[in-house]
Amino acid sequence: MSETIESFLTAAHRTFVEVTRRSPDYFAGRPLRASDPPAGSARAVAAALGVRLSAVAAREFTAVDDLLDRRRRADGTDPADPAEWTADPGDPGDAVPAGDWERWRRRQDRRGAVRAARAAHLARAMDHRVARHSGRGLRYRGGGSGPLLVLLTALGHTDEVWYPLADRLLPGRRVVMWDAGETGPSGQTWTLAGQLADFDAVLAAEGADSCDVIAWCSGAQIAVEYAHRRPAAVRAAVLLHGSYPRAATDPSSAYERNLGAVCASVAAHPGRAARALRALGGEAVPVPLPRDEHRAAVEVLARTPPGLDAVLRRPFRDARALAGYSRQLTELWRHPVPAAVPGLPPLLSLGAELDRVAAPEPPAALVPLLTAGHGLLVGATHYSMLDRPEVVAAVCGAFLDDPAAGPPAAAGSREVRWSTPAALSHPINPTDPISPISPIDEEVTS
Repeated sequence: MSETIESFLTAAHRTFVEVTRRSPDYFAGRPLRASDPPAGSARAVAAALGVRLSAVAAREFTAVDDLLDRRRRADGTDPADPAEWTADPGDPGDAVPAGDWERWRRRQDRRGAVRAARAAHLARAMDHRVARHSGRGLRYRGGGSGPLLVLLTALGHTDEVWYPLADRLLPGRRVVMWDAGETGPSGQTWTLAGQLADFDAVLAAEGADSCDVIAWCSGAQIAVEYAHRRPAAVRAAVLLHGSYPRAATDPSSAYERNLGAVCASVAAHPGRAARALRALGGEAVPVPLPRDEHRAAVEVLARTPPGLDAVLRRPFRDARALAGYSRQLTELWRHPVPAAVPGLPPLLSLGAELDRVAAPEPPAALVPLLTAGHGLLVGATHYSMLDRPEVVAAVCGAFLDDPAAGPPAAAGSREVRWSTPAALSHPINPTDPISPISPIDEEVTS
């Protein structure tokens, strides 16, 4: 099927929105490049997005242009072109006259705003339940009906990180999620054993013998532990941007190395928490993008999506929270990744090419457990479930629908690069800069 101006513009609009959320003036002096765009695309892009389109060879692409190219060349099964980008059940269906690309853009923006608002208010539409165990009541949320899917949150965070993804996964599933426990009934730090007990309690409250799992960041290690200890209780799991204990030879991010050192210091000396917060500092002001086109494109895609400060900095909201988080993370990372054993459920790892929180590649100890392989989201960050929920939902949904089939390549053929476990045996030594909550002052660990 030949590419139409509207399908090209849909891919361009997605890319434009993702980039300008991070740097509103990115395209003020930079073009968007594409090879062999449909005739009339330059006028459409200028009218709809106010951006100059340059027709060039692929060798001239920046990371931004490559992302556009992957999206425009997607087939009908790719999440880069889901129905939500061309229609919405709640849309009044206003017709756009042919060639009125400015009005087309307004309609796309309106649909995106409606979808975002629906996700933001998802918690109100879900059931609020309590799972009890060991004298503790765990409040969790649930919605939908069908096979049970648990969304496992990272330590120190709330289930708010899941709303855009949960909104897309709810049809045909029973989705449950909860805030990662911080303290037990007597105020003690809630350890890995407590997190696993919470998991058991929710399954019991739901009357379920097993479930699917999607786990993010440090929650991924908890999911691996749960699958290892309760293999019959996990049908399949996706480990999303997992952060794990790592050997010296493993790929690790600068953020993981620094955060691990700070948390170990604060866990051993809680009185250092206030000084550590000062070292961590506030949200960094984005530095100007590099003049070099290729570096600028990488840096703009690597920036943390705006408006997430309160959500992402929750473990660092005050000295008491940091002290508790430090004890939890240090205790968690003392547990090595469990060894592969017969009977483990299918595990799929999903990383991000521009993740500057967790290393994009899994540690060597985890690779034998990844029976379904590892996927790398191209041009994405640690927060893909918030920034590209339609892509993550399509990949996770395809895998969980048929985990025996292995990596769901058809569901992410353009925006995800897939690797088998055998291809993950070569460590990477990243040189990425520290992520937004840094810099971390070395004096904290002294």
